[in-house]
Amino acid sequence: MFKLFLILFFLNTQSQVEVVFDEGNALYNQGNYAEAIEKYTSIINNGSESAELYYNLGNAYYKINDIANSIFYFEKSLLLDPNNNETINNLSFSQNMTIDRIETVPVNQVSKFISKFTNLFDYNTWFLISILFEFLSLIVFSLYLFNKNSNTKKRYFSIGSIFLFCFIIFLILGVNLKSEYKKNNPAILFDSRISFKSEPNERSEELFLLNEGTKVNVLEKINEWSLIELSNGSKGWILNSTYQLIK
Repeated sequence: MFKLFLILFFLNTQSQVEVVFDEGNALYNQGNYAEAIEKYTSIINNGSESAELYYNLGNAYYKINDIANSIFYFEKSLLLDPNNNETINNLSFSQNMTIDRIETVPVNQVSKFISKFTNLFDYNTWFLISILFEFLSLIVFSLYLFNKNSNTKKRYFSIGSIFLFCFIIFLILGVNLKSEYKKNNPAILFDSRISFKSEPNERSEELFLLNEGTKVNVLEKINEWSLIELSNGSKGWILNSTYQLIK
């Protein structure tokens, strides 16, 4: 009975979320972007999220020229759906509206291909795929052991070896992607004219200035200060209140 209650509660909650989401979409289509943002944000405040929800928020903020929030929500959408071309394109439009242009460290074509292939799925999906190939390899090797025909045994051994190789490769992809995910703490700057310091205090040397909308990586925190790394490798300390983590 309790399980039935939980199922009905979940379905009712999902139905309410869809109603509010549709209301937000209607307001967006009418050009009431600020009101649409309120509807979308209320869904997030109630504990729900989706790539589509964040994508719509990014578009709504772009329409009211709030570029920092637009970039922030497009990035959050890509965390859930990393290969969505519409989100990638709209993120590019928003980034073109920022003041600062940070050059990225050059990456060769092989590294780009590996990165693109790795990001086809999240690390949990790669782990599931690796488990599937592990299971298949165990089945095929079992058939190899119990089969008496030499030619058939060779085929089973070859197929089993391929499955085992795939298991190892996909497991490595999952482990590396999970490690990278935990290591990276992407954030978006939300203050204009942010002063990057050489040390975590106001008296230290100013290294450079950046404006809102720039994507950075948070390396560590000390009290109210954070050590930030840019895509070009530059580092500096800024106040925690000047950025929002994407994760």
